[in-house]
Amino acid sequence: MQQLLSDIPFVVTDIETTGLSPERNRVTEVACVSLLDGEIAARSRTLVNPEQFIPQQIQQMTGITNAMVLAAPKGGEIFPEVRSWFPDGAVFVAHNAQFDHNFLQASFGRYGLSPLRNSVVCTIRLAKRLMPKQKGYSLGNLAGYFGIKIRGRHTALGDAEATARLLAEFLDMLQEEHGCETVEDVLAFQRRTIGAFRETPRHVSNLGPNITSLPSGSGVYRMLDRSGQVLYIGKAKHLRDRVGSYFRPSAEHTKKIQEMVRRVRNVEAIPTGSELEALLLETRLIKEHLPPYNTALKRFRRHAFIRLSLHDPFPAVGLATEISADGAEYFGPFRNRESAEAVLDTITRLFQLRKCQEMPTPDPAFRPCFYHQIARCGAPCSVQQSLGEYQQEVHRVRAFLSGAEDGILRRMERAMEQSAEELKFEEAAILRDRLTELQRIFSSGERVADSINANNMLVLLPAEEFGKRHLFFIRHGRLAGRLLVGGRLPESAIRKQLSRLFFTAEPLPLQIGKLEIEEMRIVASYLFQQRELGTFVRITGAEGVDALIGKLLEQG
Repeated sequence: MQQLLSDIPFVVTDIETTGLSPERNRVTEVACVSLLDGEIAARSRTLVNPEQFIPQQIQQMTGITNAMVLAAPKGGEIFPEVRSWFPDGAVFVAHNAQFDHNFLQASFGRYGLSPLRNSVVCTIRLAKRLMPKQKGYSLGNLAGYFGIKIRGRHTALGDAEATARLLAEFLDMLQEEHGCETVEDVLAFQRRTIGAFRETPRHVSNLGPNITSLPSGSGVYRMLDRSGQVLYIGKAKHLRDRVGSYFRPSAEHTKKIQEMVRRVRNVEAIPTGSELEALLLETRLIKEHLPPYNTALKRFRRHAFIRLSLHDPFPAVGLATEISADGAEYFGPFRNRESAEAVLDTITRLFQLRKCQEMPTPDPAFRPCFYHQIARCGAPCSVQQSLGEYQQEVHRVRAFLSGAEDGILRRMERAMEQSAEELKFEEAAILRDRLTELQRIFSSGERVADSINANNMLVLLPAEEFGKRHLFFIRHGRLAGRLLVGGRLPESAIRKQLSRLFFTAEPLPLQIGKLEIEEMRIVASYLFQQRELGTFVRITGAEGVDALIGKLLEQG
């Protein structure tokens, strides 16, 4: 039985070498990042003494010098361990996979190790088929397109992590847009000839009038079979063009989508007026109807939040996967638990909030725990940190979680440099990894704008119609309303919406379920992608309706 992509580990690999020939040259660095269900599960990295000279130009490009590898393990010592990083059943992945795969096979053979038998996926080959109009398929170009920051370009671990995050984007596209469910589907997809011609299905001529009559704007479409069963649900910025693309002679489809196209006898469309509303409606309808040819959006992603227990006199911070009306503030959603844990670890290291689950009654005679001894807790339990001082630290944590990250990142850099100067290399390496992860989070759109309770804003973005704009009303991180406006903003209509949604609205619901959390993620991702195109006005509650309209008129 074939396993789903979400169940298969992908070992994303990058190597550095002394040259281009697997026979004549040698590996100087190997890094592997294990990706499971879109999340990084493990990292492995080692330098290798190649026992040959590294040319000057390669030293300059990779930063790996002859002096650095002199004390590194030789191939015979380290490659048995490297071989264990590729378990049977995992998929080997690299950017230009043939280069990395050939070098490792030659290295393993040189030391009598068994060859790799893993399936091989190349992110360059996937990119050329998923993004045929992209200008340049270098890792740097593709990472820039998706907003992935490469920390340590041309170092094996930096490039491997960037490739892993690129692969996660590609796997989403393969599942949602091309119906790929298994590794076999992905391998077949990357083997396809680009632009291959396919015959038009016989029944397409009957669908012609149906497709021609579809709206041209944003919306959701549903593919139906002869009995009216919903086969597939998708979203589109241009409905007519997107649906028509399924039935073009040159269309590239997986076997599953080819089968779906052969069964389609009718197409229905639901115009939404905006791309964001189409994204939200699509995920709701897929989870309601569970169409047989939709894969990725039928299940909920595993999101994570950071929870600050403000109902406690001395609040604590922790992880949460659900939101409850328990008096706490929730920050997120983060795309995965790993990102939330990176932020939480930083808070634990650099802010002095309590780590204990139950706060004892403050008593000067109480003996503080280990965290106070290593300066990670101010010890309010023994009254060494007053309530006022503790609340000030809570305020600093809230400011950090609300986006004021620049200062804390600089503090981490200084702490990392100080640890290195004091020869605490292991601690410096941990801080470096956390700094890299936080820089990625805060620069890739996974940063939280504010707590869920206070994530309210007005967003003005260009609309598909010439001269028009969308005014989105975002409440608690979700889309609460939209107005289509022209060059001149309709003040009376905006005032009415603001009053209804933000100044007379009910408080945050008692429970926010998985679907609402999924919608928060969609809204956050969409607004990040449009960040350079729009006007964003924060609603704090301190200003009135007239002040907000004034800000919007001034900025928009």
